[in-house]
This record gives sequence, structure tokens and C-alpha cells, in this order.
Amino acid sequence: MQKLIAFFSTLAVLSSMIIDIAGDLVYIRGVQGVRYFYGLYDNLEDWEARKETVTGFALETFNIDIAKAKEAPEGKTAYAPKIKADGILIDRLYVETIPGYYLCANLYASADPAVNEKPMPLVMLAQGHFNEGRDNRDRFFRDFQHLGAAFAQRGFLVVTWDMVGRGDDGDSGLTHYDKTNTVIQTWNSMKLLSYLLSERFTAESSYKVDEKYVAVTGASGGGTQAIHMSLLDDRLTASIPVAMVSAYFGGNCDCENGINALRGEGLGGRLKFKTNNCERIACFAPKPLLVISDGDDWTKRNPDVEYPYLQYVYSFYDAQPKVENFHDPHGVHDYSLVKRQAALDFLLRQWGLPENGVYDVPYIKDTYTLKAYDELRTFGASSGLVRPADAAQTNKELYDIITSN
Repeated sequence: MQKLIAFFSTLAVLSSMIIDIAGDLVYIRGVQGVRYFYGLYDNLEDWEARKETVTGFALETFNIDIAKAKEAPEGKTAYAPKIKADGILIDRLYVETIPGYYLCANLYASADPAVNEKPMPLVMLAQGHFNEGRDNRDRFFRDFQHLGAAFAQRGFLVVTWDMVGRGDDGDSGLTHYDKTNTVIQTWNSMKLLSYLLSERFTAESSYKVDEKYVAVTGASGGGTQAIHMSLLDDRLTASIPVAMVSAYFGGNCDCENGINALRGEGLGGRLKFKTNNCERIACFAPKPLLVISDGDDWTKRNPDVEYPYLQYVYSFYDAQPKVENFHDPHGVHDYSLVKRQAALDFLLRQWGLPENGVYDVPYIKDTYTLKAYDELRTFGASSGLVRPADAAQTNKELYDIITSN
């Protein structure tokens, strides 16, 4: 028995060593990738040419008609009665972003008419793959609820929405782990923004977005969505990807990189191409960019690898103060209080929002009581809304509609 115990102990140590070595090799590959980028451009002209190539490859791979994505949706919308709690109002709504697809979302806004009747800065909060039980997952995850509430209490309008097959969409019959969702989710994000910027949204919600202040953020898979949107949607004026920017990791779900937008033969076969999420988010330069990282995942070396590279790219525009890295070395893979505080502080400073007793209320702790899944979901007994009978049944039909341009 002692020999058997010793054998399995040795096996466990060897397995751990193999994992560590594999991790180091992946990290080295990522470092080499960043060094490769340093060698491709050392001035603004060469960088702008590379940026055009990266963006062009993404447009070809995603096959999204950007002009159509920027058009306000003309399909159905519906709102449930507002939830009032802790100084904020929460909306439950859906927007038909694709014929037959009803994107479910929550809006968080101040309950004070003196605040919510004026144009408000918008924060788009993309959800990630967090799942800690029925009431603590998807767009209802505690970190996302707390961010929505805390920012709304300080005068921001926050929207969080479903990934395909998650949240309200979990009982739609659509599949989350599908390669086409990389495209569908990016389309939904852009189409949702088009709705929020439209006169129709103001008429239906009574809210208005201040178009000078439009940010996207999200953690983990939500960070991937933030990167995709930052690359393709020029209406954004700030970007805060969390726990996702990495030189060697691009997401492990089909919904994040199912179409392999990081390498391949692009631009009509004229180019053998490779990039990574670090270079893709660098294309957001020179607009305000905060990369939030921690010591628990693939972002743990951001201060030493990815962030210096981003500063290098921003230097071409003399815009180094516009790019920042908040690193929590003892943090884990989440959107924790300290990360939310860093995001708020960044937007206040970079956007130059006034010290008016609303935006600048100190964010020391969360004062919002978390809501249950059934309270926040768009469809169900609590909201009174029902999924329309003509809802799409397959991911493929949605993908085909988007890409038939």
C-alpha cells in the first residue's frame, strides 16, 4: 500500500510539472508573438497599415456588414415594468436584433429624474461564462449586477445582455457552444448599441445616451466580446476588457473564437495571417483603453508583456496616458469590487466627467441587494413577457441572415 501511495504521489508531482512546463511554453509563445509585432512596425505609418490589415481580416472573417449593424433595428421590442431598488431603476427588455431573434437585456439607471432625464454616459457590460448557481450566472452574475447598480447610482446608464444560449436564451432552443456565435454575438452587441443610440430607444425607455461617452466592458468571455466590439465598432469612446487580454490565449469557447479570427489565409487568400487579442485591442488606439488583469489567469503577466506593448502602440499617437493597466496580483478570474472601482475611476478621469456630486460619489462598497434570476429575466411570470412565437430555432438560420449581405 505504501508503494502504491508513493507511486501516485510521484505521478501527481510529474503531472504538475508537465502542466507547469506546458504553461511556460504557451507563455513563451505569447512573448514571442508580441516580439514579432514589435518587429513589424516602429512608426505610425507602418502601424496604421498593419491596423488596416488586422481590421480587414476581421471584417472578412466575421462577414458582417458594418453599415447594416449600425442601423437601428426595426423589429419588435418590449419592456417589462421597471424594478425600483437601492436608488436605481432596472428594466427587463428584449430587442429583435435579427428577424426572429429576441435579444434579452437589463438596463440599470438612476431613479433620480434629475439624473435620468438628461443624456447619460453609457456602459455596455458584456457577460462572461460565469456560473455559480441558478441565481448567480450569465448576465445575472453578482459582479455584473453590482457593476450595473453602482454605476447607475453614479449617473451612468448600464446595459447587460445575453450571449446566445445563455441567460434568458438558455431555454430558447439555441446552442451556446456553436462556432457561429462569434459572429451572432458580435452582431447582437453592435445592433443593441444601434438601438440604444436611436430616437426609438429614447421614446420607448425615456432615457437618452450621451454619444460622447460610450464604453464597452466585460470579464472573461465578456472581455472577448469587448475586444471584438472595440475592433469593429468606431462608435465606442472607451474600452475596458477584463481578465481577457493575453498574448497567448484567445478564449476557450466556440462563441469567442469559433471562426478562427486570429490566424489563417485572409484578404482573399492574399495573406497568411496571424494576430492575437493583444494586437487586436491595440487597434483601439488612440482612444481610452483600460486593460484589467489579475494573478489567477492568462492575464497575470499583463504588466510585463501585454501592457508595455500597448504603450508602444499608443506612443505612435503620443497618447500613452490614454492606455492603462490595472493589475490585481492577488485577484482571481472575475470582475471584483477593486476591478469595478478601477473601471469607474478610469472613465471619470479619461472622459473628464464633472465633479457634480453624482459621478464622483465615492465607490467604497456595494450598497445594492442582489436580485434573483427570476426577478431579472426578461421572459417569465415576474416580468409578464413571453417569448414571441416566431422565435428562431437554430443558430444556423441566424448566422445565414447576418452573413447574407
